[in-house]
Amino acid sequence: MASRKDVAELAGVSPASVSYYINQNGYVSKEAGEKIQFAVDKLNYTPNAIARSLRIKDSKQFVFFCNDIRNPFYSQLVHRATKVATEKDYTVLFSPVVDNEEHIKKMVSFQVSGVFASNNHMNVNQINNIAKRDIPVVLLRDIDWPDLDESVSQIKVLFASIMEEIVEHLKEEGAKNICYIASCSSLNIGKIDSKTTAFIKASKDIKHSVLHNISATADGYNSFLEAFKEDPSIDSVVCTNDGVALGVLKAAEKLNLSVPEDIKIIGFDNSSISQYSNPPITSVDINSDEIGKIAVDMLLSKTKKETVEDVIIKPKLIIRRSSKKIKHFYMEITK
Repeated sequence: MASRKDVAELAGVSPASVSYYINQNGYVSKEAGEKIQFAVDKLNYTPNAIARSLRIKDSKQFVFFCNDIRNPFYSQLVHRATKVATEKDYTVLFSPVVDNEEHIKKMVSFQVSGVFASNNHMNVNQINNIAKRDIPVVLLRDIDWPDLDESVSQIKVLFASIMEEIVEHLKEEGAKNICYIASCSSLNIGKIDSKTTAFIKASKDIKHSVLHNISATADGYNSFLEAFKEDPSIDSVVCTNDGVALGVLKAAEKLNLSVPEDIKIIGFDNSSISQYSNPPITSVDINSDEIGKIAVDMLLSKTKKETVEDVIIKPKLIIRRSSKKIKHFYMEITK
């Protein structure tokens, strides 16, 4: 691998001139620049990005801590974020490991330019410790933390209103017993996420139950089989994401339950899973594509020491056949 010294020798200039030319931070004559570029091309020279990042204190790398890449929401979010970051000459490093203290410390020790965290399985101390390193942090908030470091910027999803809308929709369709399948690992105060809190509050006037620590399709399938075995009066299921909703849909098929006549199913994130399943799954659109762009834009602004205000996301309920009887559904769209 060619070094800066090799380029300098071939071009007949000093290593300092090569550095000035590569980094564009010093004077290099047109003639010398042409010689250096010829040497760079001939030797296939690539500057040491790590050394450069240590010098300018910007690695051009953002770390995204997201709960589960199997969730299509995070796949779409990271996909868009990566495209936006690349356009700005930044790289996104993705990590689904968010509950290992040593791993988190290792990831942020590489002179990273910023951190985005979706925090279902991260605690406030972990977030604050990152911020105290003077690393820009943007948080997709699922848990209310009164002692969150004030330097942390947040993307807040208004779960309260959408959960009220979901429960009202299910009631209109005849729901009497709603089960919510949550991704949070506990129902203890301080660990329960805002989405789950909003469901419990919205369901205070109807029979309901909550299953927790479930975020994958297979877990959704197995958890609903077990829940329905214990309580066959469950007639509606609200799921933390569309992958879990698909698992519940398959479990309903195994139990010979008709959807939505016997069991109504609602997912979250409005992913391709919800749109192309059979029947299509009612879901909540919180615009994962846009959140990926927003997160990168906020981090870029924070790296420039600009003031960054919190962003509010208002979800939208997309009603499909998994929760609304067909005759009602077609009446609605033909108005």
